[in-house]
Amino acid sequence: QVGSSSSSSRGRQPLEIGLMKRCVPLACVVAAVAAEQTTIYKVDYPAAGLCGQESNVTKSWVNPHWLFPMMLGGFSEGHCADIGFTKFNRTQHIHMHGHDLVFDLFAATQTRIAVLELKDSARSGRAVRAKLCMPVGAGKWPLYIFGHGFGCAPEDYTYFCQVAVVASVYHSDGAVFPVDVDNAGAALDAAFLAARLPELAAGDASSPLFGKLDGTVLIGGHSMGGGMTVLAVGEHAARTDGIAVFAPGLYTKPGAAPFLKNISAPALVVSGSMDCGANALDKEAQPAFDGLASTSKVLVVVKGANHCQWTQPFERGLGVCSIDKNECHGISRARQHELGERLVKAFAAALKSAGAWEAFERVLAAGENDGDWTYFSSRTSPASKRLHNDCPCGKTPEVERVWV
Repeated sequence: QVGSSSSSSRGRQPLEIGLMKRCVPLACVVAAVAAEQTTIYKVDYPAAGLCGQESNVTKSWVNPHWLFPMMLGGFSEGHCADIGFTKFNRTQHIHMHGHDLVFDLFAATQTRIAVLELKDSARSGRAVRAKLCMPVGAGKWPLYIFGHGFGCAPEDYTYFCQVAVVASVYHSDGAVFPVDVDNAGAALDAAFLAARLPELAAGDASSPLFGKLDGTVLIGGHSMGGGMTVLAVGEHAARTDGIAVFAPGLYTKPGAAPFLKNISAPALVVSGSMDCGANALDKEAQPAFDGLASTSKVLVVVKGANHCQWTQPFERGLGVCSIDKNECHGISRARQHELGERLVKAFAAALKSAGAWEAFERVLAAGENDGDWTYFSSRTSPASKRLHNDCPCGKTPEVERVWV
């Protein structure tokens, strides 16, 4: 039986107390005391084609209205907006086992993920794989070739599909741990996709990309995917109008740092002020920014953002960012995603014409004025301006480079 309850915790107490009497008293008391309120969601429940979201569910192993939906019913913790269902449709009540379950239903604002597999004849027919999604509806959008972080999955970044056609490069899905670390191969895959996907969009009516691209091509990624971006563009001269990287890691194999000097395309480099591990501002993002040959480049430090909240962990097993729950942060995951979307959307628009960059600069200035981030622009910032993070930021575990 799937479902969960939005009744108050007081209304669920008798059932929880009954369960507690059947287990080890101390363990159950600890579970009950530690319980928190959370939100859970599921696509196609309780209505096909929509995402049902239930709030104020007591997160407790002794609460069957959280336990069974999460463990057996296919529900996830979070919000429908996390997977692109942002348009409110209606509220629906479901009566189940004496409880009135209240679901807010949302419609999708981005397509579901499609898996692309293309053959690269220049590499003996190598299978090039990407997971693709884009905004729903008529219109054309920039293409964003994206590389995931180590121990993360392509699905973790689908929120960018709100503002672009995203093709997330991957080679394999890990059954237990998402190990997909062929940086050299992924960089060549990204370069291949940057050339091939616009061709499909322009000339193949059977392609899901047909008529969907506006001509702008970005290459980017998160963490290890940022290093992959540098390899694709700096080593292999991938076709791109700009690069957009988040918490980049230059520690790929081969190392990405030597190829920064070959990149002259406009660049957006984003770091989190509470990203205090191996990918901290001073360790990776600032050196990456400084090493680029781009005359139009921006370094943005998002206030309160950390490393792993650039993902929405959907790994089927143990992913780096799905098991790291102790990284400090000053903003929510949803807010961090929203700011990331805003930056990518504004940056992509800045590449469309000679005068469009000024509008991007206005977005950056407004965000700094509102306290969302600080930034340095190669075009407009005084040379004396310095960016800083908020590290150390409390009980942030020190993470070795190999794990980010």
